[in-house]
Amino acid sequence: MDEKTAGQLRVIRKVVAALRPADIPAWLFGGWGLDARIGRITREHGDVEFWVERVHAERSKALLVEAGATALPTQPPEEACEYAWDDVSFSTAYFDRQSDGSFSQPRGRFSDWLFPPGSFDEGPVTLDDTPVLAMSVSGMLAMKEQFPSLRNGRPWRQKDITDMEILRGLAS
Repeated sequence: MDEKTAGQLRVIRKVVAALRPADIPAWLFGGWGLDARIGRITREHGDVEFWVERVHAERSKALLVEAGATALPTQPPEEACEYAWDDVSFSTAYFDRQSDGSFSQPRGRFSDWLFPPGSFDEGPVTLDDTPVLAMSVSGMLAMKEQFPSLRNGRPWRQKDITDMEILRGLAS
């Protein structure tokens, strides 16, 4: 395991350790979320991304900063917060629960993103001997599939296409 990956795993553990005592769930998504669902590290990742329910946005930010992370003013505050911790970049994006059981990010650039019921309801999985929450397979697949058609989306990258193939395999 290279130093970048080891550093990202340390930050994942620190985020979980900072938020768990306050009962603030944070779900990995993106490449680390997929690796958590698979149960092993599959590739190098550019960053670490967590979803946090919007009702916990300010409290999670305060706890992470108190624990040693530096909040960066790089993201629209209504949709996410980016941090640096031990020279590792990570972020928390915020979602809202909808009355029909689905989830969305109604504020900000990606207000047209919708996630199916169950996207944030599954229990912990294990990543490198650490129990973590990870967005569900159906949630991550919906997230990836919708991205190019979002108002502020962009075309799929090769890693997105590969991730969708893996997620479809996990879903079947």
